[in-house]
Amino acid sequence: MKPNFSDFTALARLYFQPAQGNVYADLAGELAILDSKSGIYYGLDSVGARIWSLLGESKNVGEIRDVLLEEYDVDGVQLETDIAHLFEDLFTKGLVELTADGMKGGKKSAAAVSQSR
Repeated sequence: MKPNFSDFTALARLYFQPAQGNVYADLAGELAILDSKSGIYYGLDSVGARIWSLLGESKNVGEIRDVLLEEYDVDGVQLETDIAHLFEDLFTKGLVELTADGMKGGKKSAAAVSQSR
């Protein structure tokens, strides 16, 4: 099932987790992810890395938004747009997946802005 990334209200209820088999590491506040299937490395900046860490806490997309609104001085509408784009990018690249039913927190496991081989 592919989520509707253009409808933040529906997206906010969903839980994602890092996809199985990918390797990731914190690099001084940023995050590097190796897609084990393609061999491509992806990088997340510090905000993306923070979102990734919140995935590890089994938070849904709406809870992630709420935490970021508390931690950063950002417009809520712009934040929702940015989060939706990030999750769509991560999902499309196979770096995150919905939890078993997508509606409750799942197991901890790997985000995407830049890539290299």
